[in-house]
Amino acid sequence: MNPRIASSMFAAACVAAASAAHALPLTDRTSIELFAGGNVSTPGSFRGPAFIEGPNGNTAYTRLNYDDAYKHDYTTGVELAFNVNPHVSAFAQADYSQFNGQLLKIGQLDSPTGGQVPVEARFGDSDSEDLDVGARYSFTPLGEQWRPFVGAALGAKHMSNTFATVNDSKIQMSKSDTVFQQRLEAGVQYSPVANFGLRLTASAMHVDGVNGTADPALSLLGLDSTNSGIHQHWEYPAELGAVWHF
Repeated sequence: MNPRIASSMFAAACVAAASAAHALPLTDRTSIELFAGGNVSTPGSFRGPAFIEGPNGNTAYTRLNYDDAYKHDYTTGVELAFNVNPHVSAFAQADYSQFNGQLLKIGQLDSPTGGQVPVEARFGDSDSEDLDVGARYSFTPLGEQWRPFVGAALGAKHMSNTFATVNDSKIQMSKSDTVFQQRLEAGVQYSPVANFGLRLTASAMHVDGVNGTADPALSLLGLDSTNSGIHQHWEYPAELGAVWHF
């Protein structure tokens, strides 16, 4: 998503929220949510297919997808929201995500002496921390049992270093960095009682890229300093949370 478009959408949502504000009892305005979930999908790749000639033979590398190298373990977080009026709320959200690195066949070496030898990489675990602020519109007013909603948020994601090991060589693929992200969401909240509810949220989140490294062993992964790192990509998280109003 273009950051200018996302920023304009977010600004419009904030202006609409402010202009529509009505008086609510103070006790109805604030809520806290504890949530957990995971990424349904992270499309994109570190690189496409590659072919590298070397002194020990030629290596044909297959496409290296994010979802193949890393399996999303879990996300957990907390959100504090403030109801501007019965339909509109503003929120701040912080979360932590853990990703499990995989053992993956990434290519095949065609050696003149040893024949065809598979090339495997062990990707190290990584994690990220997010901080977002946003606005949410519920189609039914505060107090209803069922509240479908849509929302938008802007924020930052801090991603850890990423490493992989090939033939006992540890390779740094990207450096720890903090990048800009934008998110659109939709979901529904069910409140069996007045001050407690369950919220199911599905999101589409665009994350800016993280710089790569100049590690001389990048070629073992079919990479080089011009295409290493984590490119800008989309993530599709789904989360279930418990919401308390106070």
